[in-house]
Amino acid sequence: MNSGCFTNLHEPPPGTPSFGSQLRAAGYRTAAVGKVHMEIHAYDADYTSADHAAFMDSLGWDETTELSGNGMLRTGIKCAYSEWLKRAGRFADVVRFYDHWGYFMDPQPGAPDFSAQVWPLPEALHETSFVGQQAVEWLTRYDAPLPYFLHVGFAGPHSPIEPLPRLRDRYRDAPETPPWNNADPTDWLPDGRRGYRAMITEIDEWVGRIRDAVEARGELGNTVFVYTADHGEMAGDHGAFQKTCFYEGAMRVPLLAAGPGIAAGQESDALVELIDLGKTLCELCGVAPHALDQGRSLVPVLSGETVQHRDTVYAAMGCDRMLFDGEWKLMWGDPRSDTRKLGRLHLDKPVNIAPSPPRLYNLREDPHETRDLADDPAHRDILARMLQKLLARINENTQAQPNRSRGEYRPVQG
Repeated sequence: MNSGCFTNLHEPPPGTPSFGSQLRAAGYRTAAVGKVHMEIHAYDADYTSADHAAFMDSLGWDETTELSGNGMLRTGIKCAYSEWLKRAGRFADVVRFYDHWGYFMDPQPGAPDFSAQVWPLPEALHETSFVGQQAVEWLTRYDAPLPYFLHVGFAGPHSPIEPLPRLRDRYRDAPETPPWNNADPTDWLPDGRRGYRAMITEIDEWVGRIRDAVEARGELGNTVFVYTADHGEMAGDHGAFQKTCFYEGAMRVPLLAAGPGIAAGQESDALVELIDLGKTLCELCGVAPHALDQGRSLVPVLSGETVQHRDTVYAAMGCDRMLFDGEWKLMWGDPRSDTRKLGRLHLDKPVNIAPSPPRLYNLREDPHETRDLADDPAHRDILARMLQKLLARINENTQAQPNRSRGEYRPVQG
């Protein structure tokens, strides 16, 4: 939390400590394949350069095979995927496909990002296939005596919606649930939601192949697997798409874990933050976490020792803040606003917007977040209590955001 990276247009200064650097210091080989998102996704970014490799090394990564998000190839970003496509002579074909949406162009021509367009090229050229294949190949060739930590970052499921034909066909005639709190959904929305499911299914297939590659190495019994996501997808709920808000569609993500020290077959309703994964992985690997790591290890929950983890979940995006205590959710800021939009094309401008009045929802009684109770006099005490809890969490995270020059890292003073 104290990294100061509140949006996609912030990046950690070189040398910022991480659980990856802790694992490497303990003798692990650290590798990242796919989307990592440590460096700003500017149009001139080059994830294949020596400077970028040095930057990632300073953050604890021994080796990286990185790509940007799907659909951003047209912006000029260089990554492992773009250069691989160029060597295969198919870069222009893939970029031409993304012309359907005009994704990441300003102003944006073409179809809405969430309208599905079936992938027309060979499966091997699909970005998800590229990431999965790179991960399997890494596991196949790695022969060092050191234990390893492999991060596999699939860019999907993410707009633009680009399902493989065979997987889109699997969902073609499946009934699609209507979006929540959206009285006038567009005609293309059901097919977009089916395409989104198809993209998830493709990732599921590759997760299975990655597991098989670990098994082929004879390491299935001493390997920890963690499957999660950095955000969800609104998919038309509340008339919104993508992320950068605190509604459940964007906030709630899967978290699955398996391996030594993890009880099989259990489910948990414990309140968890993604920041907890660093300490969790360190403990499972017998490695001391960094002193500045603000997470809490999930090992007691994963082992079945306890069902309680956190009293609240806190999240931040630009000027927007959120607190959830298992029943009540407080949003402080506009959940419909993209707090990055002022900086996406002009990196020298501010990226935050002024927060709007608070919103308050009772998720036990209103799981689809349709009744804002912040202005209800009957809930004034609850609003005040949640505001106090939110302010307490904000005060735990007070480090100023780093600038784009990647200034020297200065730990928070206790």
